[in-house]
Order: sequence, then C-alpha cells, then structure tokens
Amino acid sequence: MSSIRLAIDVGSSKTAIYQVGAGVILCEPSLVAVSGDGRNSVYAVGEAAKRMVGKAAKGTTVFSPVVDGEIEKENVAKIMLDEFFRKIELSRFGTRVEAAVTVPCGTESAAVKKFRNLFSACGVNNVKFLESPVATAVGAGAPITVSNPCFVIDMGGNVTNIAAVSLDGVIAGVSANIGGNLVDNMLIDYVEESRSLRIGLQTAERIKREIGSLLPGDTTSTVINGRDVAGGNPRSMQIKACDVTEPIKLYVNKIYEIVSMVMAKLPPEVSAEIRNTGIYLSGGLSDIIGIEEYFYNEFSLPVKVNENAPLLAVLGAGRIMQNEKVYKRLKF
Repeated sequence: MSSIRLAIDVGSSKTAIYQVGAGVILCEPSLVAVSGDGRNSVYAVGEAAKRMVGKAAKGTTVFSPVVDGEIEKENVAKIMLDEFFRKIELSRFGTRVEAAVTVPCGTESAAVKKFRNLFSACGVNNVKFLESPVATAVGAGAPITVSNPCFVIDMGGNVTNIAAVSLDGVIAGVSANIGGNLVDNMLIDYVEESRSLRIGLQTAERIKREIGSLLPGDTTSTVINGRDVAGGNPRSMQIKACDVTEPIKLYVNKIYEIVSMVMAKLPPEVSAEIRNTGIYLSGGLSDIIGIEEYFYNEFSLPVKVNENAPLLAVLGAGRIMQNEKVYKRLKF
C-alpha cells in the first residue's frame, strides 16, 4: 500500500505543506474565525478566515492558534490542521503518513510536545522535528555540509530565526518574537499619526507587500483606503514608499542588533566560512526593496534572497527528507 511523506511548516502567519514527489501542495494563513457564542465554534479556516480580518461581525474573532511559533490554543489548532489535511485528502493514507515538521530555533521541549500531541490528535504519529534555520538553508540551496556553514535570517510573521547552521544542525542561533506582523502594526500606527487615516491589518500588509522599501527617496506609490481619524468618514489617499520607510527600518534595525549579537558569539572558524557563504534571507519580509543592500552594507557579506523566500523552510524540510543520510543525522 502507498504511503505519503510530508514536510510541514505550521507558523503564526501561514501553514505550508510539501509532499515528497509533488512539491508544495498547500499554503494558507494559519487563521481561524471563531464565534463567541459560548460554544467557540470555528466556522472559517485559512484563506476564508483571512478574508474576514477586520470585517468580522460582532462576536466573531479571527486569530491564529499559533503564537510566537508555539501552539497556544490546542483545540482550535487541531480544527485548523484537520481542515488543511482534509483539503489535501490525507485520510486516504490512514496511518501511512510520515511528517517532518519545522519549529523555531531553540524551541523548548514542552513546546515540541504540544506540536507532537497536535499531530497525534490529527492522526499523524510518525513525526520528526527539524529546526527551521537548517531547513531554510537547504531550501535556499546554500552550499552547506557538516563542515561548511552559512548564516540564515528567516523573517516570519511572528518569529524571526537567526542562526549559523550546517548539515550537522544549528551552530549558534536564536528565535526572536518579532516578525512581519510587527511591521504591519507599526504601519497602522504610523499612517494614523502622520496622515490621520486609520487603516486595517490587511491594508497595512498590502502596503508592506506592494511598496515596502528601505531605499531613501523611493517614489513607488499605492492608493490606500481607511477611516478619517477626525471625521470618521471613509477616505482614500496615495502613499509613497518613502513615506513608510521609517517604521519598516525600525523593525530591520532590531533584526540587525540580534544578528550582530549572534555573529559575535560564533567560533572563529565558522565566521571565516561565513565570509564565503554569506547571509541567506528568507520569510515574507525578505521581499522588502533594499533589504539585501541594507545587510550587505552592515556586514560586508554576500547577501542572497531566493524567489521562494516565504516557503524555503518547508521546501528545505522536504529536500532533507529525501536525503536519508542527512535526515537521520539531524535531530532536534
């Protein structure tokens, strides 16, 4: 009987599933819409839930059951994961499912246990955990071996993983509870204070995605809609990339500080290798215009961004599963 091997990345902002032999078969927001009618019934998951962000009726809450890379609402997380598994028709394989699940760098055993219990509750018991930065490096095609490391900055929705890694695992690294969602909130506050326009999370995310830039004087623009702070009426306005550089740079500066601390603790031989292999950026915020130049100017190291940056962790975990020697060696 046939079996199925899956790499799964359950993050605060998205859940991605990669099937060995088929590629990425699902990528949806890690969101649920829950009714506050006393039964806490979930009636929308993933993309359907995201479309309700900022528009849900009174008594309905849209949120992620995964917070800072950890399972916070186990029962809701199970409903979400069950729905994703239903979409990929996982039930056809019964117990013949093997999964490699990515977790943030340095995740504690209690948090890993929650993930294991979650997958077990969803009928997947054959689970191995991989630290996200290692999977990201493999997904990016970095030329790493057990003795040839590289440096990864993976900027997710709520968690940023920063680590020097090799095919032997994480050499030195940390996961910080800051991510792209912080930028969205910064943009909301900044637009309200500077333009007297209150915008929602989806609009802030669109600003970041369409015109997010670190380049001074960038005149790329988009039109946004929101609520006038003074009068309360709907209002639209044009906004330029250079208008929102400051809140984006505040976030990137925080990342720079943490990267500097991690690099300062690297063994000299690892630092010497990273001079050649460089820094690999991943996650949604690696699409910010000018971010490669920013990190190159700060560290004078090669900086590389892959076009599949938001999916590198799950792509790498899938590739690791196909290399039995590496897959057996890497242990969380």
